Amino acid sequence: MKDITILTPEKYNDTTRYEKVEDGIYRALYNYPHEIVLKGQYVTTISFTLEQERNELDDRQYPLEDILDEFLAHVSDFTQDEPGNPVMILELCTQEWLDAMQKLVKIEGKQIYNRLVTHNGEEMVELVIE
Repeated sequence: MKDITILTPEKYNDTTRYEKVEDGIYRALYNYPHEIVLKGQYVTTISFTLEQERNELDDRQYPLEDILDEFLAHVSDFTQDEPGNPVMILELCTQEWLDAMQKLVKIEGKQIYNRLVTHNGEEMVELVIE
């Protein structure tokens, strides 16, 4: 993943639904029917480019799944996720943990990928953020 950018969708400007906490971080003000974001949860929207040379276009799940695990987040909205299109736009949500979201938005401008490493004789996948 590269070209990671934090976006501000128009829906975050609705002050009856979202409260701006910091640049790129918003908090839901109450529960909404049929939505995955609940009152008090923090959201941000990111755009990134999947890298073909790392097979990310073929397996769109990684390293995204590892990022979600690393920052205790989940995908709450898919704005752009089309097979064959290397650019993805997603809304990510954390529970009531502001510190997790603050760490998550710091991935902006970085490159993220998985690499195989050997640890105690076992091959493992390691998330790299640089």
